[in-house]
Amino acid sequence: MTSPKTKTLRLHYPVTVEDREVSEVTITRPKVKDLKAMDAALDGIKDKLDQGIVMAATLTGLPPEVIEELDAEDFTKLSEEVAGFFPQAKAHGTGAPSLPKPPTG
Repeated sequence: MTSPKTKTLRLHYPVTVEDREVSEVTITRPKVKDLKAMDAALDGIKDKLDQGIVMAATLTGLPPEVIEELDAEDFTKLSEEVAGFFPQAKAHGTGAPSLPKPPTG
């Protein structure tokens, strides 16, 4: 069974951006080009929360400033949905995750 290419998340606490209410966000399943864009955008960013904001912005198409306006509950749910798109396979021989899990806020 394949995973959906997008997932829509209804916000419990909508935000207003430029006189437009944002009540839901659509998260796009990442492609390699998205991972490259995130990697470039994350260069030099050490703070886990800022990393989560960049990842959420990249996969929703919303500016980071909009992500920063989300309620903490909505941001946490969004972060969990973003993390769900990433594989959690174990690396051979070590049992460690093969890819780091994206921050969840």
